[in-house]
Amino acid sequence: MNEAHEITRILFEGFSNWSIYLFYVIGYTAIGIFLYGVYVQIRKYRRGKPDASWGEFFARFKDMCKTMATHRTLKRRDKSAGRAHALIFFGFVLLFIGTATITLEYDILEPLFGITFWYGDFYLWFSLVLDLAGVGLIGGLLYMMYRRKWLKLPKLDYARPDREPGDPDYDRSGYRREDWAFLWALILIGFTGFLLEAARLVWLSDTATVWDYRWWSPIGALMAHVMAGLGMGAEAAGNFRTGLWWFHGVLALAFVALIPYTKVKHIFTASASLMFRDPMAGKRLPSVPEDQEDIGIKTITDLTWKQLLHLDSCTKCGRCHEACPATAVGAPL
Repeated sequence: MNEAHEITRILFEGFSNWSIYLFYVIGYTAIGIFLYGVYVQIRKYRRGKPDASWGEFFARFKDMCKTMATHRTLKRRDKSAGRAHALIFFGFVLLFIGTATITLEYDILEPLFGITFWYGDFYLWFSLVLDLAGVGLIGGLLYMMYRRKWLKLPKLDYARPDREPGDPDYDRSGYRREDWAFLWALILIGFTGFLLEAARLVWLSDTATVWDYRWWSPIGALMAHVMAGLGMGAEAAGNFRTGLWWFHGVLALAFVALIPYTKVKHIFTASASLMFRDPMAGKRLPSVPEDQEDIGIKTITDLTWKQLLHLDSCTKCGRCHEACPATAVGAPL
C-alpha cells in the first residue's frame, strides 16, 4: 500500500466488534423510527382531498431547485436571516453528502465490489470542504440564536392576540422550546464533530500520515493544538475521543430519527411545498363550491393534500405574520 492510501481516516478505529455492532443496531433503529414517521406523514397527506398540482412536474422541480439554491424567498423580506439560513442549509447538505459518501464506500462499494476512494487527495479535499461546511453551519445557527434571543423580533413572538391567560393554546412556550432544541441539537452535533476531529489528531499525533496533514482539517487542527497546549496527551485524547464519539453519534442518530416528528421535517416539506405551490395564489382565491354546506375548514379531510403539505412546511419564521394586514391591527392571523 502506498502512502496515498494511508492518508485517510479509519472508521471505528480503536473500537471493539461488539461496540461496532451496537452502533449499527442503534443506527438501523433510528432509520426505522425515521421511516415510520415518514409513513405517518404520507398517510396524513393521503387523507386530504385531491389537488391537481402534478402538472408541469419538471418545470416545477427546476423552479424549486433555483429557489433553494438562491434562497430568494427567504432573502426577500429579511436578507440577514436569508444569508444565515443559506449557511445552515448548504453546510447541512454538504455534511450530509459527506456522511453519505463515507457510508457508500464503507458499507456498499468496498465490501461488495472492493472499490475504495476515500484516501489521498480526495480525502484531504473532502476534509477541508467539510470543515468549512461545519463552520458555515455553526455560524448560521449562532446568528439564528442571536436573532431569536437578543433581537426579540415581534414576528417571532408566538403570542396570539385572540387568547387570554387561561384560554386554550395561550401558552406558546412549547414552540419556543422546540426552536431552541432544534438549534442546540445542530450546534452540538457540529461542535462535537470538530472536537472529535481534534481529539483524533492528538491521539494519533505520532502518526505522520495523520499529523502531517492536519491543516487540511483547519478547525480540528486548531482545536488539537489548543488541547495539546492545555496538556492533553495521546492516551487522554484517545479516552476522551471514545466517550465523545458515542455522544456525537447517538445525538446525530436521534436527530435523524426525530426529523418527521418535529419542525426539522421542513428540510423535506418546505422544498416539496415550493415545488407544488401556486405562483398565482396571491392574486386569486379559490371559489367556494355552490354545493358546499359549510364554509371554512373543520376537519383534516376538508384540506387538500397540498394544503396539508404547506402546513407541515411551516417553521414559524414569522414572515406570514409580518405580511398579514390582520396581524398589523392586532387580529389573529
